[in-house]
Amino acid sequence: MKKYRYLILAIGLIILILPLLAIGCTQAVPEPGKVSPNAGNVPNRIAKEYADFVVGPLSVVRNGVSVGEAATVAATITNTGGIQGTYTAVLDIDGKQADTKIVTVGPGKTEAVSFQVTKNTPGIYKLEIGQSAATLSVYQWPYTIQYDLGNAYGELLSVSGDYGHIVHFSPPATPFKIQKIDLYVHGTVTKDSDWDNRSATVRIWDSGKTQQVWSVNLPWTDFRSDVGSFWKEIEVPNVSTNGDFYVEIVTHSPVFQGEMVAWPWGPEVSPALFIGYDRPNQYITSAVSSVETRSGISLMGQPVSVPVKYEGLNWLIRVKGDGSL
Repeated sequence: MKKYRYLILAIGLIILILPLLAIGCTQAVPEPGKVSPNAGNVPNRIAKEYADFVVGPLSVVRNGVSVGEAATVAATITNTGGIQGTYTAVLDIDGKQADTKIVTVGPGKTEAVSFQVTKNTPGIYKLEIGQSAATLSVYQWPYTIQYDLGNAYGELLSVSGDYGHIVHFSPPATPFKIQKIDLYVHGTVTKDSDWDNRSATVRIWDSGKTQQVWSVNLPWTDFRSDVGSFWKEIEVPNVSTNGDFYVEIVTHSPVFQGEMVAWPWGPEVSPALFIGYDRPNQYITSAVSSVETRSGISLMGQPVSVPVKYEGLNWLIRVKGDGSL
């Protein structure tokens, strides 16, 4: 009886295994020239059954507004979820809630949201919506653009001949109306007649330093420092720029023993006009890289190579102007 019992069990197991083997063979061996329908399949991601939002970068138009002028702060809101939802955009200014707007966004869609911001005090304000941030600059015009630290560093320098002292300016807002150029300059002469029949050239170049926006020749007598102040204010009429610009001062001082640059060490370097400068980073044993400053030495607007001891300085040349619309 036992052997019949084992035979019946064996037949039962065979009956159970045969359908499974048939299914396995069918899936594992596709027809010639065909790819199994399951080949390369990647499990589908589970769709979000809720709304989920991402705030895009903030844009500020226009940045560099006048006191009391409205700026537009805008951002995009993207719904990465699987259903439509509403997002409450909260605008914070310097960490304090300033305004809110509710935006309805469909699944996979993007909507824009914007705010109007007006400030009555000049300054730089931090704007935030969600995790996105930007700054708004508010100005009281006229505004002085300066890159120097405020005081001349040691002796002034004279760049002689047709070489110029040049500074790269970036306006705080565009369009920017250039009204005045402030220049720290001191003249030395051996006799009073040295002031006569000499002139300095002031030029404003466009952002590419290829086109003169404005220029003027001023007599050396305009730079006499009889009143004790070395600051000279130069009026600039009807000049407006929509981007970066360069100011170049050419004193046309005589060349001293063939040197491009000279200090006012003695009467042998007279007559000459000397321009003040400072060093944003202290000069010790080697010059600071010139790319760290906004100043250089130029020839008709184009930079020229200079000894390392003259690199890393900023000329005391400033611009006053108006960026209001």
